[in-house]
Amino acid sequence: MLKKINRQEALSKYPVFPLRSYDKASDEETITYPKIYKSYVLTLASKSFRGHCKNLGKEISGLAKQLDCKSLIFLGDTTLSWLYQHNDYNPAQRARQYFTDNKIGIHFNGALQPGNDELPIFIVHLSWMIRCNAALPYIYFIDEGQNILGNICKYGNLHIDTLNPVTDKAFTKAVRQLNFQYLNSNHCFNQFSKTSIITGRSLL
Repeated sequence: MLKKINRQEALSKYPVFPLRSYDKASDEETITYPKIYKSYVLTLASKSFRGHCKNLGKEISGLAKQLDCKSLIFLGDTTLSWLYQHNDYNPAQRARQYFTDNKIGIHFNGALQPGNDELPIFIVHLSWMIRCNAALPYIYFIDEGQNILGNICKYGNLHIDTLNPVTDKAFTKAVRQLNFQYLNSNHCFNQFSKTSIITGRSLL
């Protein structure tokens, strides 16, 4: 089950969420990002993106348990809705159907809080949405205590910011119990192709 949280309510309750908006006057983006302690990029050794999504769901769920997170909350960094972009690519269509089946309306742009049992499959469909739909916001997640901030990139890598030294210590300990591998943050790449082109990715 996915719990829906009104966008303003989510931002009021969890003010560390990053935000991004476009300023027409200056023709520039305005970005708000919390003060972080350390940043990491994690990946998994996978043969295909399909299998990678499933493994990523399991490992993120495992990470949440290792960190004693009761749940994770997900929110886009702009006001665009979760279902803003249409994409005819089959995995993107299945992902969209998953959100529709969970009663996420076409205009909903608030936060989503999947239950612990739902988190692995939620990550699978979220990963496909992010990979295929270039027009969507960056989707970030935090724990309820606002100690850790993360997002999945289009390549399927997990970008994590720890927000304090206590959580950072717990995070690095937790990673040792899981199957994640550290990546250099400057070398995030598409491990499922010889080129940077992502099948099914569209701006429209």
